[in-house]
Amino acid sequence: MKFENNPIIARLSINTSNSKMKKTSVSYPLILLATVLAALLAPAPRVLAADKIKIVLVGDSTVTDKSGWGLGFKQFLNDGAECINLARGGRSSQSYMREGRWTNALAMHGDYYLIQFGHNNEPGKPGRSTDMATFVANMNQYVDDARAEGAQPILVTPLTRRQWDKEHPGKIKSSLAPYADEVRKIAEQKHVPLVDLQARSIELCESLGPEKCLEFSPMKNDAGRQVYDGTHLNTMGSVMFARLVVEELRKAVPNLAPVLRASISGVNPVLQTRVFDEIVTPDGAGDAVTIQEALKRVPEHHGSPWKILVEPGLYHGQFMVPSALDRVWLMGVDAASTILSYNLNVNEAPQGETYQFNPGLVVAGNDFLAENLTIENVSGDHGQALALRVDGDREVFRNCRITGWQDTLMMNNGRDYLTNCYVAGRVDFIYGSATAVLDHCEIHSRNGGHVTAASTPENQPYGFVFLSCKLTGDDKPWMDSQGHMANQRKTPLADLGRPWRPHASVAYLDCWMGSHIAPAGWNNWGKVQNESTARYAEYDSTGPGANPQARAVWAHELTAEQAKSYTVENILGGQDHWNPAEE
Repeated sequence: MKFENNPIIARLSINTSNSKMKKTSVSYPLILLATVLAALLAPAPRVLAADKIKIVLVGDSTVTDKSGWGLGFKQFLNDGAECINLARGGRSSQSYMREGRWTNALAMHGDYYLIQFGHNNEPGKPGRSTDMATFVANMNQYVDDARAEGAQPILVTPLTRRQWDKEHPGKIKSSLAPYADEVRKIAEQKHVPLVDLQARSIELCESLGPEKCLEFSPMKNDAGRQVYDGTHLNTMGSVMFARLVVEELRKAVPNLAPVLRASISGVNPVLQTRVFDEIVTPDGAGDAVTIQEALKRVPEHHGSPWKILVEPGLYHGQFMVPSALDRVWLMGVDAASTILSYNLNVNEAPQGETYQFNPGLVVAGNDFLAENLTIENVSGDHGQALALRVDGDREVFRNCRITGWQDTLMMNNGRDYLTNCYVAGRVDFIYGSATAVLDHCEIHSRNGGHVTAASTPENQPYGFVFLSCKLTGDDKPWMDSQGHMANQRKTPLADLGRPWRPHASVAYLDCWMGSHIAPAGWNNWGKVQNESTARYAEYDSTGPGANPQARAVWAHELTAEQAKSYTVENILGGQDHWNPAEE
C-alpha cells in the first residue's frame, strides 16, 4: 500500500505513571526517541497485490488467535491491510526458530513483522527455556533477518502474566519484566519500533483490579480442577489487549495509522462474531490437525454457525461437509498459505468410488461459508478433476482461490455466491445446474478451453451470473516449423461457455475480458439445436476480449433495462429472500 509519509507526531503520550514502568532500566525519553527514529528509518512497505499491507504476527500463545490478542488485532485492521498470524503456543524465541517457523514466516514476504517472545523462555520449560543471553541473541536475529528481507520488524514486549503481588495488593509483580527490559534495550539500540505491551498490560490490569481481570481470563484444568488462567486471554481479552497494541502501533509506526481502526464498533467485533468452535492447525497446536477431524465433531443440530478456523498450512486429502451439517463456516487466515489440496482425477478415484464423489472438497450441507482458503486439485490436465463440488443451498465463498484444470468447480444445486475469488481451469471449469453469482472475481483460463458448462434447468430463471469480473488467460510463445521459439507470443483462445444441457443460462455483466476470449464468444457444443435453447448473454463487456460485433448471433446483448434485473438480490433471493451480503 503506498502512503505518503506521515509527519511524526510532535507529542507522543505514553502514560508513565505506573510504578513498574518507572523502575525499568531504560529511560522512557530514550525509548520515545528510539521510537521516533525507528519510524523515520522504517523502509517503505512493499506493494502487494490489491495494494494491501501484509502484517505477520510472530510469537507464543499470548499472540495466537486461540488464546492471545491476535484475533482481536485483526478486527482493528481495515481493508487496506491483511494479517497473517503465525504465532504458536508453547514456543520460545529459541524453539520457534529451531522448528523452522521463523523461516516459514519470512517466506510469507510480510511488510511488517510484530515479534513477541518471553513467556516460554522463562526457566522450568524443558526444550524451550533459555538463558537471557540466548533470548537477546534470538531477538536481535529476528530484527536482522526481517530487515534483510526488506521488511520492517516491530518488537513487542511480552504480555504480562496476571501475577498479583501479595505484599502490595492490586499491584502486579511480573516475572516477565527482565525480558521486557531487554526488548526495550534492543529496540533502542537497533532503532526498531516498540510496542510496550508489558507496561501497557500491567497498567490496564492494575487499573481494573484482580476481580475484573477474571472476566477476560479463560478457564483451564489444573490437577482436575477448573481454575482461572492468569496468562492467556478469552475473546473479550483478545479485543482489550489488541486495542493496546494498536494504540502503541499508531504512535510507533505512523505509516500504519491509515489501516488501523480507531474503534471496532459496527465492524463485527471478535467478541460477538469471531468466536471459533474449532481451530485446525497442522502441527497439533489447535483442536484438530485435519479439517475432516474438525468436521466430525460438528453436532448435527447446532443453532448458530459452527465456525472452524483453519490456520495456515497444506491440508492434503478429501474433505466432506455432509448434508446433515448445516451452517458450517470454514474460515482461513490467508488464502495463499491456507491450502486444501487434492490430487486425484476421475480415472484415479479410489476403488468403489465414482467420479461424482471424488472432488477435493464436497459441500452438501446448507448455509456453508468458506473464506480465505485455497481449494485446489493438482492432478493436472489429463481428465476431469474437481477441486470443489457444491450441492447445498445458500453457500458463500469469500476471498477463496479455487484452482484445477478440467471441471474445477461444480456448482450442482441450490444457490451459491462467490465474491473476490479466483477461479482457474481449462475445460468446463465452472459447471453445473445451480444458480450462482460470481461477484468481482478473477476467472482465469489455463491454455484456452471453455469457461463454463452450465446445465441450468429450463424452468430456472438464472444459471451462472458474472458481475464485474475479470477474465484472464495464459499466453504462450510461438513455435516455428522447426520447433524453435519465436519472438512473438500467442494466447490460446477460450470461449465463455458451452451448454452442458440445452437450456444452459450464463450471463456476464460489466466484465473485463482478456484477449484470450474467442471473438464468437460462445460454443454450441457441436449441436445446432442448442443455439435455440441456450440462454447466453452479455452486457457492457470491456477489454480486448469484448467483441460484440463478432459474437455468435444466437447469444444476446442485454439492454440497459434488462441488465437492471441482474442484481444479487433478484438472482439469489428466492422465496426466503436470502441476502448473502448479510452472512
